[in-house]
Amino acid sequence: MSHTVVRGQPTAAQLYLDKILKEILLAKGIKDNFTERDKLTIAEIIFHCLKKNPKDVCMINGATGEKFTNEYILKRAVVLARTMIAKGLRGKTVMLMMRNHQRTVAMYWAVIFAGVVPFMMDPNTTVYEISSSLKLIEPHYVFCDLELHGSVTEANKLVLEVNTNVVIADEDQYLEEFTDGFTDDYLGFQVAESSPDGTVMLLPTSGSTGMPKAALMSNKGLVAQLVAPWSYHTRIPKPTELAMVLTTIQWMTFTLSAAGCAALQVPLLISPKKSSVEHALEMLEKYRPSWTFFGPAFGKVLIEAARPDQLSSLRTVVLLGAPATPDVIKSFQTKLPKQARLCDGYGTTETQGFIAMPDRDAPVDSNGPVFNFMHYKVINDDGVELGPGNSGEVYIKGECVIKGYYKNDESYKESFVDGWYKTGDWFHLDKTERLSYIERRKFSFKFMGSQVSPEEIEAVIGTVPGVQESIVCATDNGPAAVVAIDPKYTVHREHIHKAVDSTLSDHKRLRGGIAFVDAVPHTHTGKKHRGECKKLIQRLIETGECVF
Repeated sequence: MSHTVVRGQPTAAQLYLDKILKEILLAKGIKDNFTERDKLTIAEIIFHCLKKNPKDVCMINGATGEKFTNEYILKRAVVLARTMIAKGLRGKTVMLMMRNHQRTVAMYWAVIFAGVVPFMMDPNTTVYEISSSLKLIEPHYVFCDLELHGSVTEANKLVLEVNTNVVIADEDQYLEEFTDGFTDDYLGFQVAESSPDGTVMLLPTSGSTGMPKAALMSNKGLVAQLVAPWSYHTRIPKPTELAMVLTTIQWMTFTLSAAGCAALQVPLLISPKKSSVEHALEMLEKYRPSWTFFGPAFGKVLIEAARPDQLSSLRTVVLLGAPATPDVIKSFQTKLPKQARLCDGYGTTETQGFIAMPDRDAPVDSNGPVFNFMHYKVINDDGVELGPGNSGEVYIKGECVIKGYYKNDESYKESFVDGWYKTGDWFHLDKTERLSYIERRKFSFKFMGSQVSPEEIEAVIGTVPGVQESIVCATDNGPAAVVAIDPKYTVHREHIHKAVDSTLSDHKRLRGGIAFVDAVPHTHTGKKHRGECKKLIQRLIETGECVF
């Protein structure tokens, strides 16, 4: 049995990972066995793989065309890691807020090598959102791009109780000041010791239960997920020529891609430019990547704009982040080359990555079988476990499942029971044990490929004078809100839009519309009745009372 496999047969990628683990143990003078393999960390694996192939191309900057070797990334990561260790940051939290470029990759591995716990922050967030994360994480340092320095500094001033240092991390002069006196000699460097169950990083997630949270990513979980994106490839290492990744560092897909590409000797194509269809097509045409992720919403716009020749280099396209509709899948199938493989994958931050991906024989509407490094069960409304041929909520258990949220035990208890993660997503499990998505039962949702927490938007709406209560739900056009107003006040839609637009990210804006009501629906226990609210909003859209 392969190291991470708990059921079924290992893949070629998992067997190759076993080989890497064995090499690391032999280099440490330790006899290879499952117990010792289980102690190895993601930092040891990545450091070993980069060091083993120093002249290989680690990444390409899609904006400039520059290529950077493993050795280049290692040197910059090691000098940063040595500095952080010397400053006493091991085991402490920092925040990374950077766009996709070579210094980001170096900083990414630096904090992991140093045993520092980074919170990966979306570089597109607002001052309000940054300040909220500063309060939660209380980082000792924030490493950010020069472009984002003003927003970070402004947010830092709003959180006086947190003593945070801000370092510009995409300019050599600032990094040289930070690392002054330390060497980039990676041959004499050892990564910091870390517990297999210890927290490696914090990733933001709205999960299924409300306000944004920070999920605890562990060594065992990341190692289990390390080669998951390549599970159906048979040529290992180098399963593909070039992987293009458009997601930024706060996404689980970035971690899986950066780590998996380093382990399997695949160059990574990323760009510091803001993600757009035009730039994605430019990179596809110029660099000819063979493998990539797309969110279905972004993918839909891209595929409509793309010419078949611009996509001709692709051999694998993974759709991930939201359900892919039949029309999106059909559009991709029409324009992708015949030899390309289109995969409608499924995963969550709470499982540190993938849960399922279609195998080569899966039907077009299937999300594929659950990965072999996790246990799963399908549960109906009555809590009864069902077998193949039935539909229900998917529960996941295994090393990949997170052990908690940072400073938020209450939210963890709401979505986890006896180590099982209740995904909140309903699937049909067919006779071959492949999943097909049906719907999301919990109230958080995704729009424009990003997670939307209704409670976060409701909190901002509540800051408008005169607003008594609101409920936010998903619509085809984006978040929509029903709002109850104190009769003594006059509140217009423009007041609410101004509050939301000036405070929250673009994907959280109320594009679905706003409807004013006498009272929002509640359950018999006094909680907001989101199910009834969703029906109410749909009726108000149809009658023209819920408008943008």
